[in-house]
Amino acid sequence: MKKINLRTNAFTLAEVLITIGIIGIVAAMTIPALLVQNRERENTAKLKKAYSSMTQAITRATTDFGTPDYWELTAKDSDVGAANMVKILSPYFNVNKMCSADLNCWPDVTTKKLNLDADDNFKTNTKYAAFTINDGSHYAFNIESPDCTAVFGETKALKNVCATFTVDVNGSKNPNQFGYDIFRFYVTKYGLQPYGLESDTSYTFKDNCSGSSNGYGCTAWVILKSNMDYLHCSGLEWNGKDRCIVLKNSKYDSSL
Repeated sequence: MKKINLRTNAFTLAEVLITIGIIGIVAAMTIPALLVQNRERENTAKLKKAYSSMTQAITRATTDFGTPDYWELTAKDSDVGAANMVKILSPYFNVNKMCSADLNCWPDVTTKKLNLDADDNFKTNTKYAAFTINDGSHYAFNIESPDCTAVFGETKALKNVCATFTVDVNGSKNPNQFGYDIFRFYVTKYGLQPYGLESDTSYTFKDNCSGSSNGYGCTAWVILKSNMDYLHCSGLEWNGKDRCIVLKNSKYDSSL
């Protein structure tokens, strides 16, 4: 009678260990990149939400009170003027804290530029007035021109700038860095304009949104291009390359 061999080929222990090692290496290479991409997508979505919400608030405030030159902005860098702007705009938001009344509104930290140089402390710098909203975002305002005549670019809006609006899209969470979770806008007589537009001659994307720059000019790119690829590669242009082929390590704070 013919014997039937019930034995089957199986992986050796060495082969199993090698396979597990390969899987571990691939995971170690891909998971951090996926986490970074996910955080960038989240920040992009939050920035777009802040842009939409503030645009609507300014439109409604203009209907109710007139253009910002009628909001008693008083003088450049005026704490009173900034407080008046907050008083006008905050009723259009679900405010969590008014920073003038709550000293713990903003964290007592110095924010960072994209190149990791120190930037500003929104808690201690009195030229800003600020509030936080229920989604965790922090909003801060600074007066540029009470009569809305400051010039930062070539368009009608950018020739009539009243103030700046700065948003930290994830609140007190790290890295508190321009171009990553902090972004800036112009409040103009004709509405809200993001820093770094092609028509912006003061904070251009080319000169103000790279690893060696302050990161102020990244706002428009994130809103219009829907990516933060400037964190990973160079050579991005408004009318040219607008994505990285391969995402490389970004120069954001490693304490994130």
